[in-house]
Amino acid sequence: MAIPLAVYAASPTRLPALPRFTRAAHDGGLTGDATGFYAAAREFMAAWGRMPRVVLALDALLALAAAVAIVVAWRRRPGLRPWLVAAALATFAVVVAVDVHWMKPTGAAVFGWSLVWALPMLAYRALGLGLGESAAWDIGLALSLAFVALTVVAVAYLGRHATGRRWAGLLAAAAWTAWPFLVGAIAGHHAWANGQWEIDAGLHNYDEPPSTLLVTAGAALLLSPRLDRGGDATPRHGKSRGDATPRHAMLLVLAGAALSVATAVKVSNALPAAAALVVVLLRGGRREALPYLAGALTFVPVVAVYWPLSYPKLYENPRSWPRDPFDAGHVVSSWTHSSIFTPHTLAIVVPLALVGTLGVRRPWALALVLTFLLLNPIFYSFYANTAEHPRFLYASLPELFVLWAAGVAVLVSLILELRAPAAPRPIRR
Repeated sequence: MAIPLAVYAASPTRLPALPRFTRAAHDGGLTGDATGFYAAAREFMAAWGRMPRVVLALDALLALAAAVAIVVAWRRRPGLRPWLVAAALATFAVVVAVDVHWMKPTGAAVFGWSLVWALPMLAYRALGLGLGESAAWDIGLALSLAFVALTVVAVAYLGRHATGRRWAGLLAAAAWTAWPFLVGAIAGHHAWANGQWEIDAGLHNYDEPPSTLLVTAGAALLLSPRLDRGGDATPRHGKSRGDATPRHAMLLVLAGAALSVATAVKVSNALPAAAALVVVLLRGGRREALPYLAGALTFVPVVAVYWPLSYPKLYENPRSWPRDPFDAGHVVSSWTHSSIFTPHTLAIVVPLALVGTLGVRRPWALALVLTFLLLNPIFYSFYANTAEHPRFLYASLPELFVLWAAGVAVLVSLILELRAPAAPRPIRR
Protein backbone atom coordinates (compact mmCIF):
# COMPACT_ATOMS: atom_id res chain seq x y z
CA MET A 1 0.00 0.00 0.00
CA ALA A 2 2.97 2.32 0.58
CA ILE A 3 3.77 2.54 -3.14
CA PRO A 4 0.39 3.83 -4.43
CA LEU A 5 -0.07 5.99 -1.31
CA ALA A 6 3.33 7.60 -1.83
CA VAL A 7 2.52 8.32 -5.47
CA TYR A 8 -0.85 9.78 -4.48
CA ALA A 9 0.65 11.90 -1.69
CA ALA A 10 3.35 13.24 -4.02
CA SER A 11 0.86 14.13 -6.77
CA PRO A 12 1.37 15.93 -9.08
CA THR A 13 5.12 15.55 -8.48
CA ARG A 14 6.65 12.45 -10.05
CA LEU A 15 8.56 10.05 -7.79
CA PRO A 16 11.73 8.35 -9.10
CA ALA A 17 11.09 5.09 -11.01
CA LEU A 18 7.33 5.56 -10.82
CA PRO A 19 4.81 7.31 -13.06
CA ARG A 20 3.22 10.63 -12.22
CA PHE A 21 -0.34 10.41 -10.92
CA THR A 22 -2.82 13.24 -11.03
CA ARG A 23 -6.33 12.84 -9.73
CA ALA A 24 -8.76 14.09 -12.34
CA ALA A 25 -10.41 17.33 -11.31
CA HIS A 26 -13.66 16.45 -13.06
CA ASP A 27 -16.00 13.74 -11.75
CA GLY A 28 -14.16 13.74 -8.42
CA GLY A 29 -11.31 11.70 -9.86
CA LEU A 30 -13.32 9.10 -11.76
CA THR A 31 -12.06 8.42 -15.29
CA GLY A 32 -12.50 5.79 -17.98
CA ASP A 33 -14.33 2.61 -17.02
CA ALA A 34 -14.48 3.76 -13.39
CA THR A 35 -17.32 6.10 -14.35
CA GLY A 36 -19.33 3.12 -15.59
CA PHE A 37 -18.62 1.08 -12.47
CA TYR A 38 -19.65 4.02 -10.31
CA ALA A 39 -22.84 4.51 -12.34
CA ALA A 40 -23.70 0.82 -11.87
CA ALA A 41 -23.10 1.12 -8.12
CA ARG A 42 -25.42 4.15 -7.92
CA GLU A 43 -28.01 2.40 -10.06
CA PHE A 44 -27.87 -0.65 -7.77
CA MET A 45 -28.64 1.59 -4.79
CA ALA A 46 -31.42 3.40 -6.66
CA ALA A 47 -33.08 0.16 -7.84
CA TRP A 48 -34.14 -0.72 -4.29
CA GLY A 49 -36.50 2.25 -4.33
CA ARG A 50 -37.72 1.38 -7.81
CA MET A 51 -38.64 -2.18 -6.83
CA PRO A 52 -42.34 -2.85 -6.07
CA ARG A 53 -42.94 -2.85 -2.32
CA VAL A 54 -44.33 -6.38 -2.37
CA VAL A 55 -41.22 -7.70 -4.11
CA LEU A 56 -39.00 -5.76 -1.73
CA ALA A 57 -40.81 -7.24 1.28
CA LEU A 58 -40.55 -10.77 -0.12
CA ASP A 59 -36.85 -10.23 -0.85
CA ALA A 60 -36.23 -9.05 2.71
CA LEU A 61 -38.29 -11.96 4.08
CA LEU A 62 -36.21 -14.43 2.06
CA ALA A 63 -32.99 -12.95 3.44
CA LEU A 64 -34.29 -13.02 7.03
CA ALA A 65 -35.65 -16.57 6.84
CA ALA A 66 -32.47 -17.88 5.22
CA ALA A 67 -30.31 -16.14 7.83
CA VAL A 68 -32.28 -17.67 10.71
CA ALA A 69 -32.23 -21.14 9.17
CA ILE A 70 -28.50 -20.97 8.47
CA VAL A 71 -27.65 -19.76 11.98
CA VAL A 72 -29.74 -22.54 13.59
CA ALA A 73 -28.23 -25.21 11.34
CA TRP A 74 -24.73 -23.81 11.95
CA ARG A 75 -25.10 -24.35 15.69
CA ARG A 76 -26.81 -27.73 15.52
CA ARG A 77 -25.07 -29.40 12.55
CA PRO A 78 -21.35 -28.53 12.51
CA GLY A 79 -20.74 -31.04 9.72
CA LEU A 80 -22.94 -28.99 7.39
CA ARG A 81 -21.09 -25.73 7.87
CA PRO A 82 -19.28 -25.76 4.49
CA TRP A 83 -22.59 -26.22 2.72
CA LEU A 84 -24.16 -23.49 4.88
CA VAL A 85 -21.46 -21.06 3.76
CA ALA A 86 -22.39 -21.83 0.16
CA ALA A 87 -26.08 -21.45 1.01
CA ALA A 88 -25.49 -18.09 2.69
CA LEU A 89 -23.59 -16.68 -0.29
CA ALA A 90 -26.15 -18.09 -2.73
CA THR A 91 -28.97 -16.46 -0.73
CA PHE A 92 -27.13 -13.15 -0.80
CA ALA A 93 -26.71 -13.55 -4.57
CA VAL A 94 -30.43 -14.19 -5.04
CA VAL A 95 -31.36 -11.14 -2.93
CA VAL A 96 -28.96 -8.99 -4.95
CA ALA A 97 -30.17 -10.48 -8.25
CA VAL A 98 -33.74 -9.42 -7.46
CA ASP A 99 -32.55 -5.83 -7.17
CA VAL A 100 -30.39 -6.13 -10.29
CA HIS A 101 -33.53 -7.06 -12.22
CA TRP A 102 -34.83 -3.52 -11.59
CA MET A 103 -31.61 -1.79 -12.63
CA LYS A 104 -31.22 0.18 -15.84
CA PRO A 105 -28.22 -0.16 -18.18
CA THR A 106 -25.28 2.01 -17.14
CA GLY A 107 -22.54 1.04 -19.58
CA ALA A 108 -20.68 -1.13 -17.07
CA ALA A 109 -19.80 -4.43 -18.73
CA VAL A 110 -19.62 -6.31 -15.41
CA PHE A 111 -21.17 -5.79 -11.99
CA GLY A 112 -19.07 -7.50 -9.33
CA TRP A 113 -16.82 -4.54 -8.56
CA SER A 114 -19.79 -2.15 -8.60
CA LEU A 115 -21.59 -4.35 -6.08
CA VAL A 116 -18.62 -4.40 -3.70
CA TRP A 117 -18.21 -0.66 -4.15
CA ALA A 118 -21.91 -0.01 -3.51
CA LEU A 119 -22.05 -1.78 -0.14
CA PRO A 120 -19.94 0.77 1.82
CA MET A 121 -21.57 3.57 -0.16
CA LEU A 122 -24.95 2.35 1.09
CA ALA A 123 -23.65 2.56 4.65
CA TYR A 124 -22.25 6.01 3.90
CA ARG A 125 -25.65 7.17 2.68
CA ALA A 126 -27.36 5.57 5.68
CA LEU A 127 -25.32 7.87 7.93
CA GLY A 128 -26.90 10.83 6.18
CA LEU A 129 -23.69 11.90 4.45
CA GLY A 130 -23.72 13.33 0.96
CA LEU A 131 -22.41 10.93 -1.64
CA GLY A 132 -20.83 12.58 -4.64
CA GLU A 133 -18.17 11.49 -7.10
CA SER A 134 -15.35 12.67 -4.85
CA ALA A 135 -16.57 10.72 -1.79
CA ALA A 136 -17.22 7.67 -3.96
CA TRP A 137 -13.66 7.88 -5.35
CA ASP A 138 -12.26 7.94 -1.82
CA ILE A 139 -14.32 4.89 -0.80
CA GLY A 140 -13.27 3.04 -3.95
CA LEU A 141 -9.62 3.95 -3.33
CA ALA A 142 -9.74 2.51 0.20
CA LEU A 143 -11.29 -0.71 -1.11
CA SER A 144 -8.83 -1.01 -3.99
CA LEU A 145 -5.81 -0.52 -1.76
CA ALA A 146 -7.17 -3.14 0.64
CA PHE A 147 -7.51 -5.56 -2.30
CA VAL A 148 -3.95 -4.85 -3.42
CA ALA A 149 -2.63 -5.45 0.10
CA LEU A 150 -4.61 -8.67 0.55
CA THR A 151 -3.32 -9.90 -2.81
CA VAL A 152 0.20 -9.78 -1.37
CA VAL A 153 -0.95 -12.23 1.32
CA ALA A 154 -2.75 -14.42 -1.21
CA VAL A 155 0.33 -14.57 -3.46
CA ALA A 156 2.46 -15.57 -0.47
CA TYR A 157 0.17 -18.47 0.38
CA LEU A 158 -0.12 -19.47 -3.27
CA GLY A 159 3.67 -19.63 -3.56
CA ARG A 160 4.03 -21.47 -0.28
CA HIS A 161 1.40 -24.06 -1.17
CA ALA A 162 2.68 -24.53 -4.72
CA THR A 163 6.35 -24.99 -3.81
CA GLY A 164 6.16 -26.28 -0.25
CA ARG A 165 8.63 -23.58 0.80
CA ARG A 166 7.70 -20.67 3.04
CA TRP A 167 10.53 -18.50 1.76
CA ALA A 168 9.44 -19.11 -1.83
CA GLY A 169 5.99 -17.84 -0.98
CA LEU A 170 7.48 -14.71 0.56
CA LEU A 171 9.68 -14.26 -2.51
CA ALA A 172 6.64 -14.49 -4.81
CA ALA A 173 4.83 -11.92 -2.67
CA ALA A 174 7.89 -9.67 -2.80
CA ALA A 175 7.92 -9.90 -6.60
CA TRP A 176 4.25 -8.93 -6.69
CA THR A 177 4.99 -5.98 -4.38
CA ALA A 178 7.94 -4.84 -6.51
CA TRP A 179 6.10 -5.19 -9.82
CA PRO A 180 5.30 -1.44 -10.04
CA PHE A 181 9.07 -0.84 -10.22
CA LEU A 182 9.88 -3.93 -12.29
CA VAL A 183 7.36 -3.22 -15.03
CA GLY A 184 8.99 0.14 -15.78
CA ALA A 185 12.47 -1.35 -15.74
CA ILE A 186 11.55 -4.36 -17.91
CA ALA A 187 9.04 -2.96 -20.37
CA GLY A 188 10.07 0.69 -20.30
CA HIS A 189 8.07 3.74 -19.31
CA HIS A 190 5.58 3.16 -22.13
CA ALA A 191 4.25 0.37 -19.91
CA TRP A 192 2.61 3.13 -17.86
CA ALA A 193 0.57 4.34 -20.83
CA ASN A 194 -3.22 4.40 -20.68
CA GLY A 195 -3.20 4.29 -16.88
CA GLN A 196 -2.05 0.68 -16.75
CA TRP A 197 0.13 1.10 -13.67
CA GLU A 198 -2.46 3.15 -11.75
CA ILE A 199 -5.08 0.48 -12.42
CA ASP A 200 -2.77 -2.25 -11.17
CA ALA A 201 -1.81 -0.22 -8.08
CA GLY A 202 -5.45 0.50 -7.17
CA LEU A 203 -5.51 4.23 -7.94
CA HIS A 204 -8.11 4.17 -10.71
CA ASN A 205 -11.10 2.34 -9.19
CA TYR A 206 -11.09 -0.33 -11.89
CA ASP A 207 -11.98 -3.98 -11.35
CA GLU A 208 -8.49 -5.47 -11.75
CA PRO A 209 -7.54 -5.37 -8.01
CA PRO A 210 -10.60 -7.34 -6.77
CA SER A 211 -10.39 -9.68 -9.75
CA THR A 212 -6.72 -10.51 -9.12
CA LEU A 213 -7.33 -10.97 -5.39
CA LEU A 214 -10.26 -13.35 -5.83
CA VAL A 215 -8.58 -15.49 -8.50
CA THR A 216 -5.35 -15.71 -6.50
CA ALA A 217 -7.18 -16.52 -3.27
CA GLY A 218 -9.16 -19.25 -5.02
CA ALA A 219 -5.99 -20.81 -6.39
CA ALA A 220 -4.23 -20.62 -3.00
CA LEU A 221 -7.17 -22.37 -1.30
CA LEU A 222 -7.23 -25.13 -3.91
CA LEU A 223 -3.53 -25.79 -3.35
CA SER A 224 -3.79 -25.94 0.43
CA PRO A 225 -1.74 -28.89 1.80
CA ARG A 226 -4.75 -29.85 3.90
CA LEU A 227 -6.52 -31.02 0.75
CA ASP A 228 -3.78 -33.59 0.15
CA ARG A 229 -4.69 -35.31 3.41
CA GLY A 230 -8.09 -36.30 2.09
CA GLY A 231 -11.24 -37.09 4.02
CA ASP A 232 -11.65 -39.20 7.08
CA ALA A 233 -10.49 -42.79 6.71
CA THR A 234 -13.52 -44.18 8.50
CA PRO A 235 -17.15 -43.08 8.30
CA ARG A 236 -18.35 -40.88 11.15
CA HIS A 237 -21.67 -39.22 11.91
CA GLY A 238 -23.30 -40.92 8.97
CA LYS A 239 -20.72 -39.64 6.48
CA SER A 240 -19.73 -42.04 3.71
CA ARG A 241 -16.11 -42.98 3.10
CA GLY A 242 -16.00 -40.93 -0.10
CA ASP A 243 -17.09 -37.66 1.53
CA ALA A 244 -14.74 -34.87 2.50
CA THR A 245 -14.17 -33.75 6.08
CA PRO A 246 -15.89 -30.47 7.04
CA ARG A 247 -12.56 -28.61 7.03
CA HIS A 248 -11.63 -30.16 3.69
CA ALA A 249 -15.01 -29.24 2.21
CA MET A 250 -14.83 -25.72 3.65
CA LEU A 251 -11.61 -24.99 1.75
CA LEU A 252 -13.16 -26.21 -1.48
CA VAL A 253 -16.38 -24.24 -0.95
CA LEU A 254 -14.44 -21.06 -0.21
CA ALA A 255 -12.24 -21.59 -3.27
CA GLY A 256 -15.26 -22.07 -5.49
CA ALA A 257 -17.00 -19.05 -3.94
CA ALA A 258 -13.96 -16.83 -4.53
CA LEU A 259 -13.85 -17.80 -8.20
CA SER A 260 -17.62 -17.41 -8.49
CA VAL A 261 -17.51 -13.84 -7.22
CA ALA A 262 -14.45 -13.28 -9.44
CA THR A 263 -16.59 -14.22 -12.44
CA ALA A 264 -19.07 -11.48 -11.48
CA VAL A 265 -16.15 -9.05 -11.31
CA LYS A 266 -14.74 -10.12 -14.69
CA VAL A 267 -16.59 -12.61 -16.89
CA SER A 268 -13.37 -14.11 -18.29
CA ASN A 269 -12.62 -15.44 -14.79
CA ALA A 270 -15.18 -18.13 -15.54
CA LEU A 271 -12.41 -19.84 -17.53
CA PRO A 272 -10.08 -20.52 -14.56
CA ALA A 273 -13.13 -21.36 -12.44
CA ALA A 274 -14.20 -24.04 -14.95
CA ALA A 275 -10.64 -25.29 -15.42
CA ALA A 276 -10.24 -25.58 -11.66
CA LEU A 277 -13.32 -27.79 -11.55
CA VAL A 278 -11.67 -30.16 -14.03
CA VAL A 279 -8.44 -30.24 -11.99
CA VAL A 280 -10.36 -30.80 -8.74
CA LEU A 281 -12.45 -33.55 -10.30
CA LEU A 282 -9.41 -35.38 -11.66
CA ARG A 283 -7.55 -35.00 -8.38
CA GLY A 284 -10.24 -35.89 -5.86
CA GLY A 285 -13.23 -37.11 -7.80
CA ARG A 286 -16.74 -36.42 -6.56
CA ARG A 287 -15.49 -35.99 -3.00
CA GLU A 288 -13.76 -32.72 -3.92
CA ALA A 289 -15.78 -31.67 -6.95
CA LEU A 290 -19.15 -31.35 -5.19
CA PRO A 291 -18.13 -28.86 -2.48
CA TYR A 292 -16.09 -26.87 -4.98
CA LEU A 293 -19.02 -26.79 -7.39
CA ALA A 294 -21.37 -25.69 -4.61
CA GLY A 295 -19.15 -22.68 -4.00
CA ALA A 296 -18.60 -22.00 -7.70
CA LEU A 297 -22.33 -21.79 -8.40
CA THR A 298 -23.16 -19.38 -5.58
CA PHE A 299 -22.92 -16.15 -7.58
CA VAL A 300 -24.43 -17.47 -10.81
CA PRO A 301 -27.75 -15.63 -10.16
CA VAL A 302 -26.01 -12.25 -10.13
CA VAL A 303 -24.00 -12.99 -13.28
CA ALA A 304 -27.06 -14.34 -15.11
CA VAL A 305 -29.47 -11.53 -14.18
CA TYR A 306 -26.96 -8.77 -14.93
CA TRP A 307 -25.91 -10.24 -18.28
CA PRO A 308 -28.70 -8.51 -20.33
CA LEU A 309 -27.48 -5.18 -18.93
CA SER A 310 -23.82 -5.82 -19.72
CA TYR A 311 -22.15 -6.82 -22.97
CA PRO A 312 -25.36 -7.13 -25.08
CA LYS A 313 -25.92 -3.41 -24.47
CA LEU A 314 -22.40 -2.62 -25.71
CA TYR A 315 -22.43 -4.62 -28.93
CA GLU A 316 -23.84 -1.73 -31.00
CA ASN A 317 -21.52 0.89 -29.51
CA PRO A 318 -18.27 0.99 -31.53
CA ARG A 319 -16.61 3.13 -28.82
CA SER A 320 -17.14 0.36 -26.27
CA TRP A 321 -17.10 -2.78 -28.38
CA PRO A 322 -14.93 -3.46 -31.45
CA ARG A 323 -16.51 -4.70 -34.66
CA ASP A 324 -14.35 -7.83 -34.74
CA PRO A 325 -13.80 -8.48 -31.02
CA PHE A 326 -12.42 -12.01 -31.27
CA ASP A 327 -10.41 -13.05 -34.28
CA ALA A 328 -7.28 -15.09 -34.93
CA GLY A 329 -5.84 -12.07 -36.69
CA HIS A 330 -5.43 -10.32 -33.32
CA VAL A 331 -3.05 -12.92 -31.89
CA VAL A 332 0.12 -11.36 -33.26
CA SER A 333 -0.83 -7.72 -32.64
CA SER A 334 -1.94 -8.46 -29.07
CA TRP A 335 1.69 -9.12 -28.22
CA THR A 336 3.74 -7.13 -30.71
CA HIS A 337 1.73 -3.92 -30.12
CA SER A 338 1.25 -4.35 -26.37
CA SER A 339 2.49 -1.57 -24.11
CA ILE A 340 3.74 -4.12 -21.55
CA PHE A 341 3.81 -7.74 -22.67
CA THR A 342 5.91 -7.41 -25.81
CA PRO A 343 8.30 -10.13 -27.06
CA HIS A 344 11.06 -8.16 -25.31
CA THR A 345 9.24 -8.38 -21.97
CA LEU A 346 8.39 -12.05 -22.46
CA ALA A 347 12.03 -12.84 -23.23
CA ILE A 348 12.92 -11.47 -19.79
CA VAL A 349 10.11 -12.84 -17.61
CA VAL A 350 9.48 -16.27 -19.15
CA PRO A 351 12.85 -18.14 -18.81
CA LEU A 352 12.91 -18.13 -15.00
CA ALA A 353 9.24 -19.19 -14.98
CA LEU A 354 10.10 -22.15 -17.21
CA VAL A 355 12.79 -23.18 -14.73
CA GLY A 356 10.20 -22.80 -12.00
CA THR A 357 8.01 -25.52 -13.46
CA LEU A 358 10.64 -27.92 -12.14
CA GLY A 359 10.25 -26.51 -8.65
CA VAL A 360 6.52 -27.21 -8.30
CA ARG A 361 6.79 -30.85 -7.32
CA ARG A 362 3.14 -31.81 -6.89
CA PRO A 363 1.64 -32.51 -10.32
CA TRP A 364 -1.80 -31.12 -9.43
CA ALA A 365 -0.24 -27.93 -8.10
CA LEU A 366 1.75 -27.49 -11.30
CA ALA A 367 -1.34 -28.16 -13.41
CA LEU A 368 -3.36 -25.56 -11.53
CA VAL A 369 -0.63 -22.91 -11.57
CA LEU A 370 -0.01 -23.35 -15.30
CA THR A 371 -3.74 -23.33 -16.04
CA PHE A 372 -4.34 -20.10 -14.14
CA LEU A 373 -1.21 -18.58 -15.68
CA LEU A 374 -1.97 -19.39 -19.32
CA LEU A 375 -5.75 -19.21 -19.67
CA ASN A 376 -6.02 -15.42 -19.60
CA PRO A 377 -3.17 -14.81 -22.07
CA ILE A 378 -4.53 -17.42 -24.47
CA PHE A 379 -8.09 -16.09 -24.29
CA TYR A 380 -7.18 -12.43 -24.61
CA SER A 381 -4.69 -13.06 -27.42
CA PHE A 382 -7.72 -13.27 -29.70
CA TYR A 383 -9.32 -10.06 -28.38
CA ALA A 384 -9.03 -6.86 -30.38
CA ASN A 385 -8.30 -4.49 -27.47
CA THR A 386 -5.70 -6.52 -25.56
CA ALA A 387 -2.71 -4.59 -26.92
CA GLU A 388 -4.28 -1.33 -25.78
CA HIS A 389 -5.35 -2.76 -22.41
CA PRO A 390 -2.75 -5.27 -21.18
CA ARG A 391 -4.42 -4.98 -17.77
CA PHE A 392 -6.63 -7.86 -18.91
CA LEU A 393 -3.68 -10.13 -18.16
CA TYR A 394 -2.99 -8.87 -14.63
CA ALA A 395 -4.84 -11.79 -13.01
CA SER A 396 -2.12 -14.13 -14.33
CA LEU A 397 0.77 -12.24 -12.74
CA PRO A 398 0.63 -13.97 -9.32
CA GLU A 399 1.14 -17.37 -10.92
CA LEU A 400 4.05 -15.95 -12.92
CA PHE A 401 5.70 -14.73 -9.72
CA VAL A 402 5.10 -18.08 -8.04
CA LEU A 403 7.00 -19.76 -10.87
CA TRP A 404 9.74 -17.15 -10.52
CA ALA A 405 10.11 -18.08 -6.86
CA ALA A 406 10.06 -21.78 -7.73
CA GLY A 407 12.73 -21.13 -10.37
CA VAL A 408 14.93 -19.43 -7.80
CA ALA A 409 14.44 -22.46 -5.52
CA VAL A 410 15.55 -24.78 -8.32
CA LEU A 411 18.65 -22.70 -9.06
CA VAL A 412 19.56 -22.43 -5.37
CA SER A 413 19.24 -26.20 -4.95
CA LEU A 414 21.41 -26.77 -8.03
CA ILE A 415 24.10 -24.40 -6.79
CA LEU A 416 24.15 -26.05 -3.36
CA GLU A 417 24.51 -29.47 -4.97
CA LEU A 418 27.39 -28.30 -7.13
CA ARG A 419 29.16 -26.72 -4.16
CA ALA A 420 28.64 -29.69 -1.86
CA PRO A 421 31.89 -31.65 -1.28
CA ALA A 422 32.09 -34.97 -3.08
CA ALA A 423 31.62 -38.08 -0.96
CA PRO A 424 34.95 -39.78 -0.11
CA ARG A 425 35.73 -42.88 -2.13
CA PRO A 426 36.00 -46.15 -0.18
CA ILE A 427 39.56 -47.33 0.44
CA ARG A 428 40.33 -50.63 -1.25
CA ARG A 429 42.44 -53.16 0.66
